[in-house]
Formats: sequence, C-alpha cells, structure tokens
Amino acid sequence: MSIKTIVMTGGSSGIGAATSKLFLDDRNKVISLDVVEPLGEVTSHIACDLADPNSVSQALESIPEERIDILLNIAGVPGTLEPSKVMEVNFLGLQNLTEALEKKICESGAIVNVASIAGFNWMKNIARIKELISLKSYSEKIALCDSLNMNGDTAYAFSKECVVFYTMHLAGLLQARGIRCNSVSPGPVATPLLPEFKAQTAAGQIDWLISEIGRPAEPEEIANVIHFLASDKASYVNGRDIIIDGGLSSGLATGSINKTDSPAYQESKLNKG
Repeated sequence: MSIKTIVMTGGSSGIGAATSKLFLDDRNKVISLDVVEPLGEVTSHIACDLADPNSVSQALESIPEERIDILLNIAGVPGTLEPSKVMEVNFLGLQNLTEALEKKICESGAIVNVASIAGFNWMKNIARIKELISLKSYSEKIALCDSLNMNGDTAYAFSKECVVFYTMHLAGLLQARGIRCNSVSPGPVATPLLPEFKAQTAAGQIDWLISEIGRPAEPEEIANVIHFLASDKASYVNGRDIIIDGGLSSGLATGSINKTDSPAYQESKLNKG
C-alpha cells in the first residue's frame, strides 16, 4: 500500500482527531491546518485561520509537498459565533483553501467535506448559493453574506447548504482529472462543540433530537465514513452527500419522528402567535 499525503483542516479534536488516527494507522502522512494545535496525532501541523485569507496563503506556502492525495475539509464553527465568522470558516475559507490546493491534488485523488444535516434544505437556496460560489472576489462574497442579515443559527445552516452544493459542483469540475468530491452530513456528534450547538438552537432542541435517536454519534463513527469516501474502496462514489445521523432525518421525513413535538417547532408556533 502506497503512502498517501493528506491535508486536513479541523484536526484539533473531535471528528478531525478521529479521522487523523485512521489515516495514520494506515501509515499515511497527515498535515494538519488549524487555528489551534491538534490534540490528536498528526504528522505535522501548520497554523491556519480559515477566516483569514492571508493566513490561508501563508499556510499553503508552508506545505512542502508538491503532490497531495486527499484533502479533508473538516473544520467548522457553531452558530453561536458572529454570522460573518460562521460563513468565513464553514464555507468561504473552505472554498478558498480548496481552490488554492486544487492543482496539487493528484489524479485519482479525493476531497471530502464535512457539512451537516442543517444543510439538508440546500435546494431552497440554490440560486443564492450559486451566486455566492460564482463571485471571484473574497470581499464580494463577504458583502453578499452580510446582505442576507442572518443570525448565527441561519448562517450555520446556510454555510452547510453551501458546502453540500459546492461539493457536487466540484465533483463536476474535477471529474476529468479523476478527483472525487464527496461530503458527509452528521447529525449531533459527541464532540467538545456539542454544547455550543445546543446553545445555537431553540432551548432543548438538540437534546430532543438526541432522545429521538437514542444517542449522539461518536466522532469515530463519522471518521469511518470520511475514511471510506477518501479511500480507493469508494472509487465510484462521486458528488454525493452522505447523511450520518442514526436515522434522524429519515424519521423526520417519514413521520416516525414527529417534528411538531420539537422545541424548535413549538417555539416557532409561539412566535407566529
């Protein structure tokens, strides 16, 4: 088995740390790009703030490898932060980094992005997402996001909708080079950020969702799917978003989980008066 070079964001803890371990267990090389030092094992770490294009540029100059096999965009922030920061890290930084590294990714390489079930309704915003992706200037992208007047929770959902669509968009662009692009959309995951996700939604909403499916996912359960999508075993999987939520979204879609019982639904009903 040949040694592969993986560039990964979000390796400081949680899903990223679990994913890094899987690739290191296969004796691959994992280069971490993150704003903080990783808690888990990596081959090397480069400080990088995805919200700052200058920081991304400096980080890329520090990557000596001319060939990259796999790009894993795992970094993300919750909707408890300012909407602009949420968009900058969760999508704009992801897009900026991916397009900067694109030419280094080898033929038969792979990109895996981490979205969220919060991005499930991406088709409702497809026109706005396409507009955002098509803009060339980073400042224009920021201006468009600011014009939407989002709060943290809606910015989080929109950022993940963008990731889901952008993954499919990339799959088409890079197919001629044999580079596969897929995403995963987790539901609640037992990471250090879970309390922040609980705080960004209606009070009790995440706890209610978890109670309906029994437990949150463990980071390793998301990492296993990322590892598969990046591997040769998924050689014919391209342009897909894989939902990993223990049956939550299917339950809501079919009615086996009654969304009218949720705190978010009850809160919206009260607000409508």
